[in-house]
Amino acid sequence: MKLFPQGYSAIAIHPELVKDEPSVLLMDIGGWTVDLMRLDNNVPNAATCRSLELGMIRCIDEISEQVRRLFGLSMTTAQIESALRGSSGGMDERIRAVIHTQAGKYARNLLSAVTESGLDIRAMPAIFLGGGAALLKRHLSATDGLCRPLILDDVSLNAKGYERLVGQMSRGVGHGG
Repeated sequence: MKLFPQGYSAIAIHPELVKDEPSVLLMDIGGWTVDLMRLDNNVPNAATCRSLELGMIRCIDEISEQVRRLFGLSMTTAQIESALRGSSGGMDERIRAVIHTQAGKYARNLLSAVTESGLDIRAMPAIFLGGGAALLKRHLSATDGLCRPLILDDVSLNAKGYERLVGQMSRGVGHGG
């Protein structure tokens, strides 16, 4: 039996992202947590695995609270996510600005928490994946002191990666591997 850490499977789909890098940080931004793992020479380093309770639910809640405080509106998660993706329909520009300001603050707090956990995102490329990466891609940029942010915004990437890894393992079993 083989175990693969969350996020590692995405590299099965995009091995070119890590091929020439001695160390890479994977950041899987989910609903409840952000799972971190460093790859050294393309191998997961178990000692660097961390799970921060800073998932997108916290970001959405902070945005929702700020919009409620400033405008007296109770926005849905779907409305906030739509604005974060850049398609906010007829939403008031002031509300859209608050959403993006709060998302930027969340992204900076997240990057700070990653550094505080012992993983220096300025020293190595950071690969962001998961549903949160798709929502935050405009707020995770090299201007925030990142060495090189790579954003994989396909929310099905982990599933596709696991499917590929299982396929590779199945073929290996049949050939003595």
